[in-house]
Formats: sequence, structure tokens, C-alpha cells
Amino acid sequence: MSYSSDVIYMKWLISDYKKKLKDQFWEGFHDFIKEELIKCDRQLYLIKEQELCLSLNSTETTNTISTFLSISQS
Repeated sequence: MSYSSDVIYMKWLISDYKKKLKDQFWEGFHDFIKEELIKCDRQLYLIKEQELCLSLNSTETTNTISTFLSISQS
């Protein structure tokens, strides 16, 4: 899966788990659903963090940050 499809899927899954926590039909599974919701939130965070790290490691971003820092230090 690509980054965007991973994020879309994880957001959908989180939304679905939150709906199930409000639905009395799933009451017997609430503890399990809460655990899965925490796992999904964490996974989504890690996916976004990885994407941010990759984008910050790009040459353009590094050059832009370096330029900005040198200008602001003057």
C-alpha cells in the first residue's frame, strides 16, 4: 500500500471503531474495540511520522531549512 492509501484506510478504521463504540450492538466487544482503536491511532501516528521524516530528509527541504536558518541568524 502507498502512504495515502494507508492513511485513508487507518482513518476509516478509526472512524468505524468509534462508531462501533457508540453502538449498543457491539457492547460486548467494547474492550477489544478500544484496544484496537489505540493500536490504529498509534499506527496512523507512525505512518504520518515516517512520511514527515522522509519529506524532511529530502534535499529541497534541507536546503530550504538551511537557507532560512542562515538568514534568520544574520
